[in-house]
Amino acid sequence: MQRIGAIASRRAILAAVFLPGIARAQPSWPTRPVRMIVPAAAGAGMDILGRAVAQGLSEAWGQPVVVENRFGAGGTIGTEALAKAPRDGYTMGVVNSSSLAIAPAIIPDVQYNPLTSFAPLGLGASNDCALAVRADSRFRSVADVVAAARARPGALNWASAGSGSSTHMAGELFRLVAEVDITHVPYRGSPQAITDLLGGQVELTFNTINALLPGIRAGTIRALATTGQGRDPLLPDVPTFAEVGYPAYEASGWLGFAMPAGTPPEVLAIAAEAIRRITETPRFRDIMTHAGMRPRSLSAPEFAAFLPVEIARWTDVVKRSGARPD
Repeated sequence: MQRIGAIASRRAILAAVFLPGIARAQPSWPTRPVRMIVPAAAGAGMDILGRAVAQGLSEAWGQPVVVENRFGAGGTIGTEALAKAPRDGYTMGVVNSSSLAIAPAIIPDVQYNPLTSFAPLGLGASNDCALAVRADSRFRSVADVVAAARARPGALNWASAGSGSSTHMAGELFRLVAEVDITHVPYRGSPQAITDLLGGQVELTFNTINALLPGIRAGTIRALATTGQGRDPLLPDVPTFAEVGYPAYEASGWLGFAMPAGTPPEVLAIAAEAIRRITETPRFRDIMTHAGMRPRSLSAPEFAAFLPVEIARWTDVVKRSGARPD
């Protein structure tokens, strides 16, 4: 009995570390480990977000929340696995703008519906991108890039982290608002795109700030402009696209959480409230900021209302740009 009491006490202390004041989940759920599907490789922004929340949930519930990385095809493999998971409350996952708002508009055979296959639990962070070049590039500004692209239409290559990704759409939106013809080169993730940028195989990349930060800090990469509504706190000297003459440009990605549609409502309520509390803690915000992301907490109803607006916005960009899965 003393050992059982000590374990219960230890769990209560752990919960207080991440979630001060949070009510413990009902004893009826969860009674065993919960799986969290992350449709990205270990160490990616989605993985950092997922593991931070998984840790907080484990501490609060006294049950392991185990991260399972299921990456590939722009995040659609893991997202499809989430959509097809049992509706028993023991599978949740990280979802993002690429998998829910962009991929269904650009990839014809996505095996889920972003509005009906999932039960939104909440938003956790946003992830701005940047237009970046090698530090020794001839391009010193966005204006330089636009001038070169207009002088030789189609000659400039730009790398993204993959077709249907937020980085792909950031570049497509730039093509539209700047009225330039630049050639998309999709990669299987940010690391490969950045490697080829540094190797000179491509001259430009639209990529997430958290992926670009190591190179920027090392002095091998220069960011020309960021894609968010305001300057990124980690790159305070880099202007936004709005500041350099494109006020209609805004292309932030976002990351949130969902369970399969049909999961019991009482489970959804417990999970959503726990995630909301975690994403509003200083500890979580510090983790996101250090990783190059912006903490952004939306409740489950707010996320559910936000999602169709984002789907409509990016579907319009796909149609107007003619973007396709390269």
